[in-house]
Amino acid sequence: MQISIRSDTKRTLKDFQDIRQKSIPYAISQAINDTLFDLRKKLPEEMRSVFDEPVSFTTKPGAWEIQKASARAALTGVIKLRRVQATYLRWPIKGGVQRPRKKSIPVAQEKGGLTARHGGLRKDWADRLKDKKRYFSGTPKGGGRPGVYKRLGVSKKKPGGHKIRLEVGWEDRSDYKQGTWDFYESSYAYIQRNFTKNFRRRLQKAREYQQSKGISR
Repeated sequence: MQISIRSDTKRTLKDFQDIRQKSIPYAISQAINDTLFDLRKKLPEEMRSVFDEPVSFTTKPGAWEIQKASARAALTGVIKLRRVQATYLRWPIKGGVQRPRKKSIPVAQEKGGLTARHGGLRKDWADRLKDKKRYFSGTPKGGGRPGVYKRLGVSKKKPGGHKIRLEVGWEDRSDYKQGTWDFYESSYAYIQRNFTKNFRRRLQKAREYQQSKGISR
């Protein structure tokens, strides 16, 4: 998941013909970078408004990598998710059907003790399964969904039986509707609102620098 800013230099130049040509690419590249870094600061707040109590690993600005634009190269900057965060955020952004990497997809249950506050599985959920006295994986003898169950004690209704609770469901697929988080639309809107402002500010600084050095137009 990534988004890039590519400047339409010809359209931009027509309004600034009085500025030295070499100042324009620099101002554009810096405006692109300013806009991307500002967007990265804004994304954590947006994710917290979209997702239910997401963990800091997901929302931290460092989850996004920025490839800066350069006046000496292509005037294009890119912001994209780092590899680990992209493996699970791609689904609410792009939608689609998630298939299991192995046999099944582990899906946290709302009332399970292995469920984290943000709705996903706890980091140590797999370690807890080592306690075979409390947990088992499979399908209950009396029927039910395949998954990881926790033994809660002896059942009073079934002599010799045990009460159990589904902690993790084993699913063969997960369906995601496209647009759960419309990252592209909201990010492009932010860029459109802020790039020109950043460009004008950077261009003004370039003009002031030229004037301080006695460089003519």
